[in-house]
Amino acid sequence: MPDLKIEYRKVSDYKLIPVTGAWGGLSPQGEIIFDLFVEKREAPQSVTMRIEQGKVPQEIQREEGVIVRESQIGIVVRPDIALSIGKWLIEKAQEAGFIERSEGHA
Repeated sequence: MPDLKIEYRKVSDYKLIPVTGAWGGLSPQGEIIFDLFVEKREAPQSVTMRIEQGKVPQEIQREEGVIVRESQIGIVVRPDIALSIGKWLIEKAQEAGFIERSEGHA
């Protein structure tokens, strides 16, 4: 069988998306559907400042914003593709030293 050269290219609207988690499940057709999200604290609802002449304004009270999970993109994959991506992610985490290699993983 001859060698196959594969070139990697990015589409014109390619963008890098920050991700801190995923949420989803199975579709009625058996595909895996999930959102990739970034978790962050919303800006406070309000901040009360004390203003005194000749001094830097000082924050004296804050109504904290809630923590939100902002969906960045939705993904739909077949289970076999999800398994392949999952194995690849585990390998990359091992290469980064985040998890130790075990008998069950490459």
